[in-house]
Amino acid sequence: MALPDTFKVSQGTAIVWGEAGASGVTNTLSLDALADGAARQGASADLGSDWDRDYAVYLVVETGTAPTAGNVVDLFLVSSHNGTDWPAKVTGSDAGYTLGTADANLRQAGSPVVSLFATNDANTVLRQAPVIWRPAGRYVVPIVDNNIGFAFKDEATAANNDSRVILIPLVDKVID
Repeated sequence: MALPDTFKVSQGTAIVWGEAGASGVTNTLSLDALADGAARQGASADLGSDWDRDYAVYLVVETGTAPTAGNVVDLFLVSSHNGTDWPAKVTGSDAGYTLGTADANLRQAGSPVVSLFATNDANTVLRQAPVIWRPAGRYVVPIVDNNIGFAFKDEATAANNDSRVILIPLVDKVID
């Protein structure tokens, strides 16, 4: 039996959280006009019974105005083994997220997967370079915590909203 010549990685089908009705969105996460100091949780995504080990995670936030440099939007991804028992008071449904006293609820979610820092320029759509993340369970919910200094852009229609969380499976392949 020959040993494999190389190992490769290919991209799987993206899971995209954003406004219901927006282009490419597969799971709802209503970020339209999310207030400064507020957080929102998205609807749960099922990665399947045989989920991929690694995922590329992207965070995109539409601000509408030039943000203040150094302010941050944090993305947390929490996992559940059964889609019912969630940490950090997550429900698995798109809804406002209660931070709790001194952000106690959010602290139960662990460390942010992505911290998107604002730059002091005219960019109104901020994109974080992707990070690699490993889910701890089959079901996943994003939590977006807005501390950028003002509300996200308030769009007239969902189709115009660019704020989203993108999770792309990185599929391992063995090449003989």
